[in-house]
Amino acid sequence: MNLYLLQNNEPTGPFPEEEIRQKIYSGELARTVSARREDGAAWHPVEDLLNGRDALQPPPLPPDLGDLERLRDPKEKTALLWMYIVSVFGWLLVAVLVVALFGIPLIIIGFFWLINALGEMLFMAHLKTNAVRVSDTQLPELYRVVATSCARLKMPVPEVYVMQENVWNAFAAKFFGRRVVVLLSGAVDSILLKGDHQQLAWLVGHELGHHWAGHLNLSQKLAKMGGFVIWLTLWHSRRAELTSDRVGLYCAGNLKSAQRALINATVGAQLADRVNPEQAVAQWRQHRGEFFVCYRTLYSTHPQLLARLDYLNAAAREFGMAQ
Repeated sequence: MNLYLLQNNEPTGPFPEEEIRQKIYSGELARTVSARREDGAAWHPVEDLLNGRDALQPPPLPPDLGDLERLRDPKEKTALLWMYIVSVFGWLLVAVLVVALFGIPLIIIGFFWLINALGEMLFMAHLKTNAVRVSDTQLPELYRVVATSCARLKMPVPEVYVMQENVWNAFAAKFFGRRVVVLLSGAVDSILLKGDHQQLAWLVGHELGHHWAGHLNLSQKLAKMGGFVIWLTLWHSRRAELTSDRVGLYCAGNLKSAQRALINATVGAQLADRVNPEQAVAQWRQHRGEFFVCYRTLYSTHPQLLARLDYLNAAAREFGMAQ
């Protein structure tokens, strides 16, 4: 597809779609620049034409799950229960030390809490002055993705920021009761280079999933006192990530978009749409039983990327949205 661009009130081009995407990715061209098809007459934001649809159109409706708890990975509850059980021994040890040492450990705990609180305040100060907060008037197309996802999850809209960082990542955080999602530009730009807002909904939904599932709540933080059993902690971390993947799938509304977003994190924007998801899953299944693959998985906070594609397939079948 070739497009004409309206620059300085003058039409230029036509330019191949690939060249335009590269210009957007490099920052040479804004996504809001007016464009029209070579065989068309109407001018639209270039991003709308590259997506082949209205950029503000929300992701397709997912199937009705009835109870949203079905989004939670079944084994996450088991892992969390074991963490609570093991954490009892950790808290008992703390209680014994506090009594035996006449409360001195409380001073140490208070000191580390103060350091952590100071770090959180400094990070929020950095975030509020070096990132852009998404709203209905600031990056409204992204805000609609966030708002639509929150509506589907029946949760309030958290503070969402976009921050410049050329790393494919995003994260959820909670600072003094304030729920925050930070999307790094490396992930957002990579998805929008050749992807669409449904893929972005998976990324947003994944981070919202941590808030929805309570991964950042005080109750689950207390369970981390069982962290001295490192394999148990890592197991729960991996299952929590799979829960967030399932939430992202639900927010994206279809399996293909969720897979493409995850593949984007694996091979990058340029190759994501050329990767065959079925072959990638088959590659994972071929190697998952190998000793060093199992060993690496055991010591990982996140499931392997190709494994997550396989889990997405299973979740889509469970939700009735397999393609």
